[in-house]
Amino acid sequence: WGRGRRRREGSPRLAELAPVRQVATLSKMRQTLLRTRLGLSLAASVVGAVQMAQPARSRSSSAVLPLASSMQSSQRATAVLVHGLDSSKETWSGVLADLAAAGYPAVAYDLRGHGESPLGDPDEFEPAALASDVLAAVRAAGIKRCVLVGHSMGGRVAMRAAAIEAESGGASVLRAVVVEDMDISPRTAPELSAEKRREVAAWGDGGEGAPGRRFASWGACREALLPWYDADEVRVDSWRNKRVRPHPDSSWWSDINPLARRLAWERVLASDDGASAWRELAARSGSGGLPFSVQL
Repeated sequence: WGRGRRRREGSPRLAELAPVRQVATLSKMRQTLLRTRLGLSLAASVVGAVQMAQPARSRSSSAVLPLASSMQSSQRATAVLVHGLDSSKETWSGVLADLAAAGYPAVAYDLRGHGESPLGDPDEFEPAALASDVLAAVRAAGIKRCVLVGHSMGGRVAMRAAAIEAESGGASVLRAVVVEDMDISPRTAPELSAEKRREVAAWGDGGEGAPGRRFASWGACREALLPWYDADEVRVDSWRNKRVRPHPDSSWWSDINPLARRLAWERVLASDDGASAWRELAARSGSGGLPFSVQL
């Protein structure tokens, strides 16, 4: 070391710095290699994400298969249950549970104007319309084979449905018809004054000036029902939380419909449609046989 270039005390010689430079060089090489690998990995991840984001190819609609359910089975016909006067599908809840436990598919429907089904045009309330409603609901549900069970007034509906389906031959969805607690004799409908007829019309599907079957409270519904059921408080009170029940919006809904009851008396029970349907079934049975059995 010459003058002015004397090595400071403790400073490293060039030979001593060589290993440090080699380590620094190797470190830079490793960092470059790591960046390259990370870049490739990131690129692969982006490509994979893009591939995953591609829309799935739509499958042909022919791959959709019909599913069995509590309403239909490939092994057994579905029991279709139709209620009677002043009733609804809820009357069959115990029967539905028993059938399900036994492995039989079943469904219950509210007739028009009953339960949760709309009344529609009162002038169209007749056996053929009620029966057609049930048959349309069965087909809309995809049910291919059924045993139609009609209780009381529902028995009249079942008779008319049988007469309708008898004309469809092999295309009928019915495998059997069961009529319970009903005959073909016309009943006598109770008399109703003109004033009462105007009042009962308020039980239609609702609209301006007609509340229909929805009420602000149980008390309001109770008071509206009592005049149509001989002021029988015990009977009407027994419907609370059953045939008359609260909705989440705090209103109360009545499955019971005095207007539907009146129409059922006049258009179904007091008519000779039961006898007419029976004659049609007898004629069909004699000419070529029925595509289903009828049980009383």
